[in-house]
Amino acid sequence: MGKKIIILAALLLLAAGAVGQDQRFDASVSFAGAFQNSATGNGITQSATNGTNIFITLRAKFKEKHSVVFNYGAAKDSQIFQSFQDFHVGTKIRELSGAYMFTPYKKGGFEVFGLAGAAVLKFSPRNTYVILPPVNDEPNNVPVNVFTQSQSQPAFLYGVGTDYTLPWFPRFALRLQYRGFLYNNPDFKVTNTSNAISFFTGTKGHMAEPSLGLVFRF
Repeated sequence: MGKKIIILAALLLLAAGAVGQDQRFDASVSFAGAFQNSATGNGITQSATNGTNIFITLRAKFKEKHSVVFNYGAAKDSQIFQSFQDFHVGTKIRELSGAYMFTPYKKGGFEVFGLAGAAVLKFSPRNTYVILPPVNDEPNNVPVNVFTQSQSQPAFLYGVGTDYTLPWFPRFALRLQYRGFLYNNPDFKVTNTSNAISFFTGTKGHMAEPSLGLVFRF
């Protein structure tokens, strides 16, 4: 999916070259780490492995300091549920989001901004396994089927960052950014199965995403 995002971003940049010259718009592709918090509820501790994210952003300025942005991204990690067993659910996370961006400071090629908005995060399970004690010092990961299902969660998006215009290529900039998402933790609808396994914690999740991106202005 990451390749599809890069191809889409490239097409957007090519299309952008044929549109306006006032640089009221920009398109970017960013690469991020994805780090989620740990939370405990209903006797279950939920956490996640550190993951990666690739996302594209389209921005439109409607005033000098005021913009709106739209994002689409794809991340991967493993959601971990620890109760009587240690369950790992390999997960793809799709992001669709929009936000208001405020740029209060510009100087020397730097543009500092903050943003806030809303998102939908779709958590899609891939494979589920249980980690058992090692056998002969070898990992003992046993695949299981607990009938996980995809689940979409609304989220609050916030972030801060800065763009740095490249001196020799003023239409391009580097974007250093931190984004955070607040949402209800997914349970993949594993809440009432015949073998009494539940992934429902009733807790809030937070995903932190430091990122670096390349911006094209048009």
